[in-house]
Amino acid sequence: MAKITITSISIENLGPFRERQTIDLDISAGKPVILVKALNGSGKTTLLTALQIGLYGQKALPGLKRSEYEQLILGLRRRDAQGHGVVEIGVVVEVSGARRQLNVKREWPSRAGGLQENVSVFEDGSLDIDFSQTWDEFIGSILPAELVQLFLFDGEKIEALANPERLPDLLKRATEVFLGIGGIDALGNDLKALERRAALKNKNTSEEFEAARSNVSTWYNQARELEARVQRLTQEQAAARNAVEQAQGALDRHTTDAKRKGLAAYEQAAAIRNAVVVARKAVDVTRANLAIAMSDPVLPLAWLAPLWPSYCDAWERYQHARHSKLLAREFKKRDQRVLSALPANLSKAAIEALRNALAQDLKAYSANHGKGEPRLRDAAPKDAERQLESSRRKVRRELDALRAAQKQLDKAEQHIGQIPAEEQISDILSMLQERSKVASAAEVQLVALTQQLDEAQRNLAHVRIRLNAAQQRLGTEFRDRSMEAKSLEASARTRKVLAVFKDRLLASKAQWLSDMITGEFRNLLRKRNLIASVVVDPTSYQVSIKDSKQQELPMDRLSAGERQLLAISVLSALIKERKGRFPVVVDTPLARLDQHHRSALIKRFFATVSHQVVVLSTDQEVDGAAYEALKPFTNAEYSLDFDDGESRTTVNFLTEEVH
Repeated sequence: MAKITITSISIENLGPFRERQTIDLDISAGKPVILVKALNGSGKTTLLTALQIGLYGQKALPGLKRSEYEQLILGLRRRDAQGHGVVEIGVVVEVSGARRQLNVKREWPSRAGGLQENVSVFEDGSLDIDFSQTWDEFIGSILPAELVQLFLFDGEKIEALANPERLPDLLKRATEVFLGIGGIDALGNDLKALERRAALKNKNTSEEFEAARSNVSTWYNQARELEARVQRLTQEQAAARNAVEQAQGALDRHTTDAKRKGLAAYEQAAAIRNAVVVARKAVDVTRANLAIAMSDPVLPLAWLAPLWPSYCDAWERYQHARHSKLLAREFKKRDQRVLSALPANLSKAAIEALRNALAQDLKAYSANHGKGEPRLRDAAPKDAERQLESSRRKVRRELDALRAAQKQLDKAEQHIGQIPAEEQISDILSMLQERSKVASAAEVQLVALTQQLDEAQRNLAHVRIRLNAAQQRLGTEFRDRSMEAKSLEASARTRKVLAVFKDRLLASKAQWLSDMITGEFRNLLRKRNLIASVVVDPTSYQVSIKDSKQQELPMDRLSAGERQLLAISVLSALIKERKGRFPVVVDTPLARLDQHHRSALIKRFFATVSHQVVVLSTDQEVDGAAYEALKPFTNAEYSLDFDDGESRTTVNFLTEEVH
């Protein structure tokens, strides 16, 4: 079995790559990972697409018509660059110990009237013309083009593989290719052709044999017609599904645009107007509260700020004078008590002298205190200041409340201004209705085609049963008529054996897939008790998840990140079936995962899934703990740096063999 390692890729004049940019992808033992980091729009997706189409061309993108493929290449080619669009990939192919160094160059020269594609294969630097012509068959024999998306994939889109309707066909087809079951189908078809030729060869048979042979021919023709009808309806169904997706996408975009242009405001007009009324009432209430707060009689003192110190001094003097007057009264009473206490034998002249001295002293004291001061009966300054500060705070609060209410009112009135008039929105509503009708019509068409396809498949199954019965009768009742009858019998038995062998081979692989996917999923999953097993049905290849109670766990119970991990587990099981024979390239693998799941994916997927793994990451995706977890397995690291001024991306080498 051949093994491929990609040693380098060069891109020129495609997407953001203008001048030739080359990335060395060679790896060493034990370090399988090449890390390429870039901001969005810097060329990660272009690099992944270049790897796919560089190796496989149009076949790398299943279901893509030639015209669509040409549009893809024309969309990638740069119009501002000289020369052709070129992708050149260096690969090492190892077959039975022999090592071949190849360079696959795919270029698209400018040509009027369409797209021209040239493929050149160089071995050891020399062009091999014959090899170039058969390159598609050669690479397809190592890994069929229909499975390349399993090895070179977009991590953000891989969750779609976990779709229960798509997954069984993918698993079965991949298993058939990996087991080489296509040879069994080819042998069965050859036997059918032999039976048809043998049944129609002998023309000199009896009328009864002729009738039997005619019956086989009739059923065979009906089967051919129904097969063609099924194929046509399948293609029409796919086209109708695309039309539904496009119509729904157009409807979604128009709905978003309509909301931006005022549809949302138009639909919410009543709520917006009610908000304005509520805001106005709030403004009125806060204004009334402010008026009450400003009516406090102490507030005018705030305007007397220059005179307030004079008032405080006057108040102090008045208080001092009042206290002095009281003291004078007490001094007078004291003098009377002193005179009354004088001895009786004291002379009248001495007593009179003392009385006059005391009177003169009291008169002098009263003359120095309290004369000319105003009578102040207002509150003390400190009490007035406390009341004034309280009133100020209250006014400030009410002013802040008024500003907030006014701001809310202004905002609500702005929303009122955004409500379009009905005549302004009529065209938008009309277009929205038209888009809705188109989407509904596409859905109806898809349902009708699906019903027709189901009916055609049922009819085909019935006709095949009748055809097999007619062929068996022809081979049984007329076996002695000719050697062809014996050939029919042997061929029918062989086809049955081949069908049983194919079914049993697929069934045996289903158990292996169940075990592998279960192991991979549990290794990557943070909530390991969430599942007990992932079961692949041996007949239908339907995938179901069993919880710890052996009850089926619906897919919609899984988060988006868990569904992505399930899809990656399926890929890991299928990739490991190839036993590391083909590189794995993944674009944006960690964007939707939490830190725990990122670490598990790095250690249990990137480090083990293949001998060569190229990780295309955003600048924040493989960073911090995720970057440190990837370090031991990283062989080299590059960055794609986009220059806005020159509108081009350059490849920059960051480090090699990170330790």
